[in-house]
Amino acid sequence: MLAARLHSPGEALHLEEVPIPEPTGTEVRVRVAGCGVCRTDLHIVDGSQPRVEMPLTLGHEVAGWIDAVGPDAARPLRKGRLRTGDAVVVFGGWGCGQCAECLAGEEQRCPTGRSPGFQLDGGYAEFLLVPDPRDLVPLGDLDPIEAAPLADAGLTPFRAVRRASPWLRPGARVLVTGLGALGQFGLQYLRSSNAGSKLQIAVRETEPTRLELATALGADVALLADEALPWPADAIFDFVGSDESLRGAVHDLSPNGLLLVIGEGGGRFEMGIARIPVEAWVSSIAWGALDELHEVVRRARARKMRWSVERMPLTEVEEAHRRLRAGEVEGRIVLVPG
Repeated sequence: MLAARLHSPGEALHLEEVPIPEPTGTEVRVRVAGCGVCRTDLHIVDGSQPRVEMPLTLGHEVAGWIDAVGPDAARPLRKGRLRTGDAVVVFGGWGCGQCAECLAGEEQRCPTGRSPGFQLDGGYAEFLLVPDPRDLVPLGDLDPIEAAPLADAGLTPFRAVRRASPWLRPGARVLVTGLGALGQFGLQYLRSSNAGSKLQIAVRETEPTRLELATALGADVALLADEALPWPADAIFDFVGSDESLRGAVHDLSPNGLLLVIGEGGGRFEMGIARIPVEAWVSSIAWGALDELHEVVRRARARKMRWSVERMPLTEVEEAHRRLRAGEVEGRIVLVPG
């Protein structure tokens, strides 16, 4: 099968013919329909992402069809009401199953977890091995190519909005920084939250072309990066995570406000009593839990969200990465094998 593999940080990806993996035990082989191209993939190529093992097939936003199963997978597959040929999206937080995080249903926080596109071969390929059927979420009538971004771009902001729920009271003032693929989902989740219609939501972007989209998705205020926020924010969702965006967030945050750092822009800011607003809260967000992915897919199947996908052949992976680096992607590029 064809796979796009990285052998060392800083190198170009290699399109290689590798053996089709054979499932053993509880493993399930998924025939990949599409794999989303995430900015984290660029960090892996650059060598700035921790806990990555190479050589590696990249890609963690994967959807496709169940193709083959290991001898011990039949029973859990039936339990999940799945069968060969079903369209699925892959949950990538593959934990050890035994630590406190895994037992609490937070496998994506497992300290020894091994995930596709990070420590194990991912979805920039024609087939993917998944360790257990429970890591597969049925898509029903959703197109698996269109659904691939749900595995991360859809999941991570859902977790962020859920985490922020105590701050999202009627009248709360919210800032969304960055309206890329994750930010677009995040804005929609905010509007559909319990107090969604009564939130005051501002979006800040560096790209003027995205301001109209911000308004269409429900923002009350759409700002360019150098424009001032009209009020202090009770909750800030930073989908950029650069030095500049984090400094701006600290400046714009209200006392007792919440800053959620979601973007992996490598930024830093100074912490301390006099450095941030009084009693402000700061939290990172990384991925989401399996039950949250089920809810994201349920909403997608109910057509309660909109997102844009641009399909590109797997053979054009280097061009896909170039365009993402250059800021030439409005939604999500999904690499399609074959």
